[in-house]
Amino acid sequence: MKFLKYFLILSVIISACKKDEDKELEVNLPKDYGSGMYILTDKGVSFYNYLAVDTLRTLTENIFKKVNNTDIIQPKSIHISGKHAYIIGDKLYIANMETFGNEGMVGGFSNPVSCKKVSEDRLYVVDKGDAAVKIIDLNEKELVGHIETGEGTQPINIVNNWFRAIVMNGGGVTKEERDSLIISIDYFTKDQGIPVNNLSGMLNLTYNSNSAVFGNHDLWVLCGGISDSQNPSNNTESRIYQVWPYNTLTLNNWGVIPGIFNADNLVINKDKNHLFFTTEAGIYISNLAIAPNLWIPGIDASFLAINTEQIKINDSTSTWEEYLYTNDANQSGLVLKYEAWTGDFVESINVNGNALEVAFY
Repeated sequence: MKFLKYFLILSVIISACKKDEDKELEVNLPKDYGSGMYILTDKGVSFYNYLAVDTLRTLTENIFKKVNNTDIIQPKSIHISGKHAYIIGDKLYIANMETFGNEGMVGGFSNPVSCKKVSEDRLYVVDKGDAAVKIIDLNEKELVGHIETGEGTQPINIVNNWFRAIVMNGGGVTKEERDSLIISIDYFTKDQGIPVNNLSGMLNLTYNSNSAVFGNHDLWVLCGGISDSQNPSNNTESRIYQVWPYNTLTLNNWGVIPGIFNADNLVINKDKNHLFFTTEAGIYISNLAIAPNLWIPGIDASFLAINTEQIKINDSTSTWEEYLYTNDANQSGLVLKYEAWTGDFVESINVNGNALEVAFY
């Protein structure tokens, strides 16, 4: 009995020491990161301090492994919100933005593809394999529930604004695999602001929605259409839809992108008056009347991001410019930067592996 008593006391002491060591280790991690550009590749996350002057800009590769001595398995997407980066791989990886120290890993997914933080204590993860949006408790760092997106669906992307998230069901390449639905999930009640996780609506679009952005008063949704090389008679061109998202999902306007199939990666500029998206032919620009023009030809991109940056003219004068960041299937290992309003090439950033996505903090 006395031995058991001593053993329990010793266990408590060891446990307390272990917690103190973990806390000390966490506190002592150097704050090497923070403001800058984060590049997700198939090898991990790289940090590029693009805000520094040209001669001081450096790329630090695979920072999650460098800090935590562990790899991100099967990296797919990165989302930055608040003081954390949320990286989707085989599981959800949570990293501190200043140190990139690991602050949690969450499993329980079949094929997670993207995520959005919807409140201080909740994150939604789109699980394409389970046709569901998984709910993550950020305080406990655990999966606490799910919302189904429809039997046999293939949800691929999520956006959110105010009280509601919109999920795109990406569908497949054939007519039989096509999907016309976007769905809405309310994470707060609109008027009372009470936390909920309610499937609140759906809207049919034609076909295979893959990306969306919020405008000043509406939602713009890009549908890739059908591009089936085995049965080209079933093909449908890509389309952009203008949707009212804040009550019942309502279609306001739409436009076909003539001769284009598999358009993807819709983004919007800071003033929310122009849209950009990628195709196999290059990057397109469109006004809000949905009149697209090929803007940057000749690159086959799998992601697109727009960023507003301060440009110093002299010691007392500076201006703000918008830039597009993307990749090209024919130029592996590069992130390409273009001026948004001229389409002029600015620079390329060499990375280890194939670039999958970029995010800014």
